[in-house]
Amino acid sequence: MNSFNKKLQTKLRMHPQMLLNFLANPNEKTVETLNNLQIFESKNIYLGQLLHSLIPRWELLACNGNMAVSELIKSFKDKRLSLVDQEAEFLRSNLLRIRILADTPGRLCFCPQYIQENLLKFLDMAELIADLPHLENVPFSKEELVPLSKDLSKYHLGPLSHRYVQNLFYPVRQEAVLSTLAHLAKNHPLLSICRQAYAIMLSLDVSDYWSHNPFILRLIANRFKEYQAKS
Repeated sequence: MNSFNKKLQTKLRMHPQMLLNFLANPNEKTVETLNNLQIFESKNIYLGQLLHSLIPRWELLACNGNMAVSELIKSFKDKRLSLVDQEAEFLRSNLLRIRILADTPGRLCFCPQYIQENLLKFLDMAELIADLPHLENVPFSKEELVPLSKDLSKYHLGPLSHRYVQNLFYPVRQEAVLSTLAHLAKNHPLLSICRQAYAIMLSLDVSDYWSHNPFILRLIANRFKEYQAKS
C-alpha cells in the first residue's frame, strides 16, 4: 500500500463521518477501494451503527436504479454486522431488500419516502398482490402444502403452522418473492400495484415474521387452492 492510500485508510478509520460520506455515494470503484484499503478489517469498525445510518440513503439509491449499491452490499456478505443477533438479522433483511431493488432494472415512479411514512395505508388490501400471475414463479410443491391443508382451508394459521410456513421460506425462496415484488414495484403499469408491491417489501423487513404477513398467507393459500382444483 502506497503512502497516499495509507493516509486515506487512516482518515477513513479515524473519522466515521468521512467513511459515512464515502459509502453514501457508491460507484463502480467503491468496493475495490474498500478492499484495497482494508477498511473493514479493523476491529474498530462497528458496522451496525454505520449501516443504520446508510440504509435510508441506500434505499433511495436502489429505488432509483443505482446498481453500485448492490455490489457494495454484497461485499458485506461475510461480515459480522452487529454483536447483537437481533440487530444483525434486522440489518441483513433490510440489506437484502435494498440489494434486490438495486439489481432490478428500472426505477420507482413514485416517492419511496411517502410509502414508508404511510405504510399501513398502502398495506391495506395489499395481500391481493399475491393473486397476480407474476407470483406463480414462486412455486410450492403439493407435498409442502399438504401439512397445512386444515389451516389453509380455514385461511388461518395456528402456532405450529406459522413455524412450518416460516421454514418454507428459505433464503432462495425469499429472494424469489422479493425479486418478483421489486419487478412489480418498478415495472407494473398500474401505479397502485407498484406502490403496494413496494409496501409489501417493506413489511417483510424481518425474515422471522414472514409467516405472519397477510401477503404470505394468501400466496401459499392460492397455491393450495390450485392443487385442490386439480385433484
